[in-house]
Amino acid sequence: MTMELVPLTGEPQLPDRGRSTALVPLATTGLRRVGGELPPVCLQLSSSTLIGLRVYLDEFARQLTQQKPGSTTARTYFKRGRAFIAWLEQGQRNEHNQRGRRLDHACLEAYRGFLDRRFSNLRTKNGYLTAVRQFVNWLVPLHPGLVNPADFVQGWTCSRQHTRRHLPVEDAKALLAALESDSRKTELQRARNVAMAYLMLKTGLRTIEVSRARIAHLQELVPGEKWKLWVHGKGRESADESVQMLKGVYERIQTYLVLRAGSLKGSDPLFATTACIDRGGHVVTPAGLKLSTRAIHRIITEGLLLAGVKKPGIVVHSLRHSTPTFALLNDANPTRVQKMMRHQHYATTEIYVEEVQRLLEGAEDAVTQI
Repeated sequence: MTMELVPLTGEPQLPDRGRSTALVPLATTGLRRVGGELPPVCLQLSSSTLIGLRVYLDEFARQLTQQKPGSTTARTYFKRGRAFIAWLEQGQRNEHNQRGRRLDHACLEAYRGFLDRRFSNLRTKNGYLTAVRQFVNWLVPLHPGLVNPADFVQGWTCSRQHTRRHLPVEDAKALLAALESDSRKTELQRARNVAMAYLMLKTGLRTIEVSRARIAHLQELVPGEKWKLWVHGKGRESADESVQMLKGVYERIQTYLVLRAGSLKGSDPLFATTACIDRGGHVVTPAGLKLSTRAIHRIITEGLLLAGVKKPGIVVHSLRHSTPTFALLNDANPTRVQKMMRHQHYATTEIYVEEVQRLLEGAEDAVTQI
């Protein structure tokens, strides 16, 4: 794969007559300059280089998929990497736009500025920048002398309070009530949406974990009292984690499963699509498929709007943040909360502990002012 390299600093230099500057592909290390060591260089964004970047991105995604077969990371990085290359191609076509000339630090900073204007959500901005940074980090070692343009390109800092915004109890109840009384939905859809939201609030499941849940993942622990749900967690290859469910959660799930038509199998999704038919009578979405994360986001977001919950920072993921907050407000042991939430590091749980302390201190201050 031929890609063009240029000196990183100063004006382009004329080559020594006695030394070839041709770039040749090597099977093991990519590209090298023939006839000596390669000085610090960056990629010249020519048409051939952009084509080469697409090929390398395919290989990068393939290797990621091999490393994490059950993960969506490779697909996400590939999608966001393609967006970056498309942005580079747009700049390369614009002769008056210098950002399309070289893949260097200035180019990455320009892309950061583009993301800042394009997206409002900090997590989305950081997600796109992280995907590019990981791709470039993988690419640089393949080309001796190539300087990493992603070095020192900073992402966006999210405040802890904003990223850990939980749903207050009264808003959580309003959400469940809104989903249960949504007249636009069928009885089956209402039962599914309520059971799903209740499960997320009580166990802290992520949307990807709800989407992956199967009927066979339900397991009874204490007859009639306590159940377990095996969880196919983020970045994991199988359902090898679990959360405990109390009677109220299980009953809502059972109410929903009873309403589902046909004979259900253990391999069927726990939360499934309902048939969607267009005006011409054609089936757009068949019944029985697993709900996508996008569909789950849409259901919960619609429920929040119906409930009148429009507070800054309250999003679908706030349901997960609510679980440890509610538990700690009810004097749960932080170590048990860490286990319940499946936090790999206690430092993550500690963020919620500090947030609850702030909430309690705020309540005490309000009382003293009465």
